[in-house]
Amino acid sequence: MLAWFKRYRLTILALFLLLLLPLAVIFIKGFFTVQAFDIGRPMQAAVIFDREGMFIGSLGETGRYVPLDAIPQDLLDAVVAVEDSRFYKHAGVDIIGIARALFANLRACETVQGGSTITQQVAKNLFLHPRRTLKRKFEELALAVLLEARFSKEQILELYLNSSYFGEGAYGVESAARTYFGKSVSNLSLGESTLLAGLLQAPSAYSPYKHPERALNRRRVVLDRMVALGYLEQEQAEQADSTTLILAELTGGPARYFLDWVSQILIEKFGETAVFSEGLRVHTSLDLEMQEIAETVFGSQEHQGALVALDPRDGTVLALIGGRNYRESQFNRAVDAKRQPGSVFKPIIYAAAIKQGWQVNSIVEDIPREYSGYEPENYEEAYWGPVTMKHAIALSLNNAAVWTLNEIGISSAFNFARDVGIELAPQDRNLALALGGLTEGVSPMQMTAAFVPFANGGAYFTPSPILRVINRDGDVLFDFEPDKNQVLSPQQAYLMTDTLQAVMEYGTGKSVPIDRPSAGKSGTTNNHRDLWFAGFTPDLVVGVFIGNDDNSPIAGYGGSIAGPIWAELINQSLADKPPRPFPLPSLIVDDVQIDIFTGLLANDQCEYTELDAFIKGTEPTRQAPCAITFTPQPKVGIPIPELPPAQEQPPIEEPEPEPEPEPEPEEPKPEPEPEPKPKPKEPKQEPEPEPEPELEPEPEPEVPREPKPPETPLPPLEPEPREPVPSPEPIEPGQRQQPPPPA
Repeated sequence: MLAWFKRYRLTILALFLLLLLPLAVIFIKGFFTVQAFDIGRPMQAAVIFDREGMFIGSLGETGRYVPLDAIPQDLLDAVVAVEDSRFYKHAGVDIIGIARALFANLRACETVQGGSTITQQVAKNLFLHPRRTLKRKFEELALAVLLEARFSKEQILELYLNSSYFGEGAYGVESAARTYFGKSVSNLSLGESTLLAGLLQAPSAYSPYKHPERALNRRRVVLDRMVALGYLEQEQAEQADSTTLILAELTGGPARYFLDWVSQILIEKFGETAVFSEGLRVHTSLDLEMQEIAETVFGSQEHQGALVALDPRDGTVLALIGGRNYRESQFNRAVDAKRQPGSVFKPIIYAAAIKQGWQVNSIVEDIPREYSGYEPENYEEAYWGPVTMKHAIALSLNNAAVWTLNEIGISSAFNFARDVGIELAPQDRNLALALGGLTEGVSPMQMTAAFVPFANGGAYFTPSPILRVINRDGDVLFDFEPDKNQVLSPQQAYLMTDTLQAVMEYGTGKSVPIDRPSAGKSGTTNNHRDLWFAGFTPDLVVGVFIGNDDNSPIAGYGGSIAGPIWAELINQSLADKPPRPFPLPSLIVDDVQIDIFTGLLANDQCEYTELDAFIKGTEPTRQAPCAITFTPQPKVGIPIPELPPAQEQPPIEEPEPEPEPEPEPEEPKPEPEPEPKPKPKEPKQEPEPEPEPELEPEPEPEVPREPKPPETPLPPLEPEPREPVPSPEPIEPGQRQQPPPPA
């Protein structure tokens, strides 16, 4: 072994130096970075503009840099106790702390402790990108050692408190004190100081505005740690823990939920230091005028909820409401809430079917069935039997949706949902998916974005609120590029638009007061906990969710509660634009009159019809039975005179035969059979027209294979005597014959 080492010692040394070379580069780069840094430099928060360059606001209050002697000793002790108890004993990197954290994490089989020191966090806050990589970790270690070499412990702690993010847009300890307590940091009490110290680990998770119980529990942890390290007596800690938490009222202002979301995205991309101290100029997609309309329309809402408005051309966010009142609650329901979508999810199922080649006149079965113990029910148990897919969507027929999902396969629906930005849990692989019964639910942002492909010709875009980011030197740090995924062809997307227009014309959205061509879908979950309306015009896609945080029921339906908010936003936002129809793609045949029960061509003789769009070549060519006219055959030939009623036509008399020999006993030659007495020609009953070779109803268009029959055969349902009630809004006949109104 020794001989081998001597033989290859130069090679080993070269490899060792090669490994050290990257570290040397990191140290050299870090040295110049630290040398160029000045304590107390001015901080400038990011400034946010709308899509037209109008000022919206800045991200948080820009606090001034405060020296260590202006910060209460209780706050300094609390931060050291909970963040880095060996701060005064290590040289920037704590080997003992790293080993202790590694052991604790291995024992818990998860990350429960961090090994970073306060000095490492200063290096990360001031100089490094937030992305977690091995290279960044080495840079952090090198910079920590270099910071300790240049600055004292007091200066490093001062830097830490002035460069850390405390949540709610507060960057630096002075800004945090004013944001949470409305006072300068020098006036904080022990209870207030320990609450701020507890925020440093996870500002959003421990926000006293959003999670007051978590914040108080975290404060208790800080106080206990201070007692354990000798910074406090037990009685002092108990007294501080019992103090009532009195918070400053958060300021309002336009688009606060939107600004919070933008802040979150910017921090993930550029880090807290860049966002809150380096004077970024951020141009967003927000339409400030539309945002103000949304806040006015939604502000009078009695219940909690959210609203999202998107540009169908690229998926950018035009308006966002995360709750009815930002001061009351800062939880952003538009982005972070996961709620059950109910029937507003049904278009995802039908779009997956259209992607497989189904047409809007494909026959779906709205019949009560059992699927391995699962028995969906329609609203008020009203069933239509076999009807077109378009009719099933318009009236939101539950059994038809479940039957369709069973036919196309759950994987098809899963794949399409993923294509439009909705990640479903494995537990959602069941037929309840057709009715929006999800394990985790969806956010209003996700549900609204899923409708964008129907409005723009089949392209899904990941929603984005940021168009461009520029630093204080004018360098462009970020330029928006649409994240596009073509999930449907333009023709398939138009078929979905055609079906969702029927919702507005005579279906569950008929009562929604929209004054321009539109398409949409309502949704109402069990017990009326979640009410939805999502839809679009050629210029705008909007989703509205109404639902209380405690899941208490709401009197009404998606169409009656969320629908009017949806319509009012569109009506006001597009008031200066003339209404326009949805553009018709090539290869589309529009306004074909179809019988809803067979999916075949109809005319005015048919009682229930709809006007459908088709991809050219897929429209039906045969008529529905209701459209076939049985006319009597015209009388042709020589007219037969009418005979006296009592007189029958006498038999034709033969002339007297001449006497002849007795004929052989053979059957006498029969008299010529008199032509049957023409009965008085009954007014010719309409003769059954000869079947032209029998007009079999065309195989019902695009009907997939017969599903597995229910366990008990069901009698055929006759649609005509029934007058079912759609779910849940009433349906009235339009100008042309439409389905009967509900009972």
